[in-house]
Amino acid sequence: MKWNEIRIKTSEEACDAVSYMLTSIGAGGVAIEDPNDIKKEILKPNSLDYADEEFVKSLGEDVVIKAYFPGEENVSEIIALVKEKLTYINNFLNVGEGYVGYCEVDDEDWSTSWKKYYKPFELAEGLVVKPTWEKYDNKDGEIVIELDPGMAFGTGTHETTKMCAVFLSKYMKNGYNVIDVGCGSGILTIISCKLGAAKVTAVDIDEVAVKVTKENCEVNKVGDTVTAFKGVLTDIKDEKADVVVANIIADVIIDLSSSIPQYLKEDGIFITSGIIKERKDEVLSKYLSRGFKCEDTIEMGEWVAMALRCPGSL
Repeated sequence: MKWNEIRIKTSEEACDAVSYMLTSIGAGGVAIEDPNDIKKEILKPNSLDYADEEFVKSLGEDVVIKAYFPGEENVSEIIALVKEKLTYINNFLNVGEGYVGYCEVDDEDWSTSWKKYYKPFELAEGLVVKPTWEKYDNKDGEIVIELDPGMAFGTGTHETTKMCAVFLSKYMKNGYNVIDVGCGSGILTIISCKLGAAKVTAVDIDEVAVKVTKENCEVNKVGDTVTAFKGVLTDIKDEKADVVVANIIADVIIDLSSSIPQYLKEDGIFITSGIIKERKDEVLSKYLSRGFKCEDTIEMGEWVAMALRCPGSL
């Protein structure tokens, strides 16, 4: 199958928003080359040899996002729509250079070439992410998550994912029910299962993400615990969770504020990230106005994560 590869150069702060936009307008997948993530891993004292320095130098400073649209679609119309959406996002975030070109590629050209740069790494204390094709000798007590992101966004290297993992480690208990909103590659779903979840419902608007989530859950032998489907939170019927986790973007998190209480048990925890620092107070204010209590916040780079406790009576 042929695909049109749309290339965008953007900033680290706008990476998540641009990626989400691309999948929302029909991209079959996105590949992200972020030298900032890789540099941070290399500079860590306990680095697991994430990537070589020559590769880092070759990437420069910009985050490069490659989005893949089916070859039979009108590429001129797609480019025009992408430019329009980037202009809108630029009102809130610095999108950088933006659209820089496109080319036609085959499946194999983009679906596997990035794998040589993806190595085992520590996501949070005691949580290690290992690509399915890599070997790793785990240490005593470590929880190892095997992951193949496939065409879905979410390898686990981004700060927003790391912060959600930290909060899951802190607030998860055996037997909890969890809802993962915007599951991506399924990494937070799998972590929830490995930390003792009795049931996880994973939902994403991208059917490729749902497919990859299911496959990764099977690889990690947690498939029986997980129900994953294409849709949005409000498509879930009659379900109350102990924990809801959403690693998405600020606008969607704000929009969810009226729905989240319907899906949390009394005193349940809403873990959320994908919030840029400039919008922290806006998001927090929205949830506090609905009776939530802020248990904790973490900041990494330009990003904020929150753990919010649902009010006892709604």
